[in-house]
Amino acid sequence: MSSREEYIVVNPPFDSFRGETVDPENPPPVSFCIPTKNSRDTLRACLQSIAAQEYPEIEIVIVDGGSEDETLEIAREYTDRIYFDSGLLGSARQTSVEHARGDIVALFDSDIVIPHKHWLRSAVRYFNYDSAVSTVWPSCLAPVNASRTAKMYRNFSNYVVEDRIRKRRGALGGGNALFLKRCLTEIGGIDRSLHWGEDFDWAQKLKERGFLVVRIDDHLHHDTMRSFSELMKKQFVGARTFTKTGFQLMSLSRGDVLYENVVLGMKGLMKGLCVDRDPSWLLLPPFVMMRALAYGYTYVSRRAAAEDV
Repeated sequence: MSSREEYIVVNPPFDSFRGETVDPENPPPVSFCIPTKNSRDTLRACLQSIAAQEYPEIEIVIVDGGSEDETLEIAREYTDRIYFDSGLLGSARQTSVEHARGDIVALFDSDIVIPHKHWLRSAVRYFNYDSAVSTVWPSCLAPVNASRTAKMYRNFSNYVVEDRIRKRRGALGGGNALFLKRCLTEIGGIDRSLHWGEDFDWAQKLKERGFLVVRIDDHLHHDTMRSFSELMKKQFVGARTFTKTGFQLMSLSRGDVLYENVVLGMKGLMKGLCVDRDPSWLLLPPFVMMRALAYGYTYVSRRAAAEDV
């Protein structure tokens, strides 16, 4: 299907398109598949932005993991397609895909906000870049009024992703993106046994099948990692996955991970402070140290538990 060189294409102009997957005048139905659990602080803004899209046919599929706050009440204001799955995140996502009726599925988190009403109609057109496109992958930015922690996390994540794209490193085109449902079906769906990193897994499987990813700069807002405590809690969750599976789940080596966190981290810090004059980058060193602590502690604990068996 595709060559290594064109596995991911960034912002291709419309006049370069050579596929006919989507009819721009009569675009296919889109299912927004959103897992939730105690998401009251972000869900309403997410669903409002979806409902505001100027697009002919949209459905919202919610899969809840056992919320104890007002999440379900908020969800019912926008959809009656609500399902329940108390398993891991990969399981919740697969449940949502199985209930989706659209030809295109948007695998979104409950803290994603679409910034303008024409976003979906424009993004869907990129499936016509080539008949092998499976994924339209937008960039994500922190909201304008986000905390410094959220801005640092998003800035650093984007800096790493941009380097991965330039050097074709790792699995690209994971979460918070649009996918052709038939392509997800072809790879066997989403692995229900994965929690953190399930998006890297499906991205790698799509890559191995020869599908293409189109990266677009018509960004989404990702209202995540609002506090340093939330950020660190999620690092321990991630550590429990990657100390078990290894970083090959992301198609990265340990050297790649070290390079991204130390070398790229230092480059991003200098650019962010000296060029962009963004003080949120000052939080990067303590974040990297705490991330190393989370992974180191989890690794040692796992080894100790294995030796006790």
